[in-house]
Amino acid sequence: MAGFAIQQRALFKWLAVAAVVEWLLVRTFTRAAIHVPKSSFMISLYAAVNQIGLVAAAFVALLAFVLLLGLAWQTRQAIILPLTLLGLALLSVLFLFAVPPAWLAFTYQLLAILAVLLIASTGVWARRSEPEKKKGWQGTAVALFPAGALLAGLLVQLLPNLHALLGWPGPPPFTNVLFNLGELFVVASVIIWWWASRSLNGRTHSWKPWLLAAFPALLFSLSFWRDPAMTGILTIWSTGLTLFLPWPVYALALWLAGVTVLANWHSRPTLAYAILLLIAGGYVPQLSSQLFCALIGLWLLQRPLCRNQAHPVQRRLSASLPVESSTAFGKLKKTPTS
Repeated sequence: MAGFAIQQRALFKWLAVAAVVEWLLVRTFTRAAIHVPKSSFMISLYAAVNQIGLVAAAFVALLAFVLLLGLAWQTRQAIILPLTLLGLALLSVLFLFAVPPAWLAFTYQLLAILAVLLIASTGVWARRSEPEKKKGWQGTAVALFPAGALLAGLLVQLLPNLHALLGWPGPPPFTNVLFNLGELFVVASVIIWWWASRSLNGRTHSWKPWLLAAFPALLFSLSFWRDPAMTGILTIWSTGLTLFLPWPVYALALWLAGVTVLANWHSRPTLAYAILLLIAGGYVPQLSSQLFCALIGLWLLQRPLCRNQAHPVQRRLSASLPVESSTAFGKLKKTPTS
């Protein structure tokens, strides 16, 4: 079982890395490059980068599909959740061959909403059953806030199909309010992740993650300062965010997200992979592969965020010491080794 868990974590790692590559190349770099004058060399480079991104997108779609089926099998005793995930997977395959009518697209979106609710509620009830009385608010908020963002985005997609099925006049009311609410959840999720990670570590992050994560935040800030309109368009294309809040809020969120991922990449990789998958999936996922990445990321946030296994020498030295175990951003509890 330990070997299987390690192999599965490696698959999550490859999915997260490939999803980020697809996000940066296909939905960010190539779209930004269409406004740059191109020589023959630049055209060849643009085509090569685009091909790499498309290969990464195909890899993400296949691996996310397989891992979603794997999650359905792992959670098969829950019955409703695996059936929901299986329904999403089967409908995504069907949509490759036929344009879905409104009722079938509505069914797919309902299944997606149900999957988010089930995954989020599973983590909440698991923490309520913990013996510790002081579990802290981070363990619940770390998954509920991104779940709220996903739910808001999925409802924005569902409402037009609901109006079409019922013959109601459009556009659906409160769509803009719901969309902006979900965007607030996106920004708040990043702050929650950073704060919960900081609390779990028991200290502030070192200066290296802060320095490295500052580069993308600075690049975004410079781009917005130079051309706010174009930066807003590219941000919508890339992440789905409209930037209706003041731009420093998004720069800070980008910085904190980078710090959290870099600070936990080796110590708590599950958290880092989950954040990357949710970011790469984007707000209001447009493709099944993006939705699957977001669902897998949300599921990973429910897993125990334990540190990697220590080096063999360290394991021998600490064999007689208490071992720290933890659930997702819960209180650390020391248990004796056997």
